[in-house]
Amino acid sequence: MSESPEHTPSSTPPSTPPSAEQLEASEHTEKRTVAGETRYYVKDLEKHLKIWGHPNPDGLVAYFTPEGTFHADGVDYDHRRALIGMMGGVV
Repeated sequence: MSESPEHTPSSTPPSTPPSAEQLEASEHTEKRTVAGETRYYVKDLEKHLKIWGHPNPDGLVAYFTPEGTFHADGVDYDHRRALIGMMGGVV
């Protein structure tokens, strides 16, 4: 499968985490509250992971906290970095 440049696992994330304002405004995230904690979930996560050939993309989750910390349960390091890079640092 051919990959476009913006959808490669080698995309580089920004050097600073996104701000809560950037996460709020991003077209790539969806704000949810889980157990009283605000989280900004990555939209279409499975689609991006499937494009990159991730072995088991279904049911995985990735989100940012308001402080910009990125969490991706079940997603390996390279794909985590690629997700952040693909979003252009979210904004």
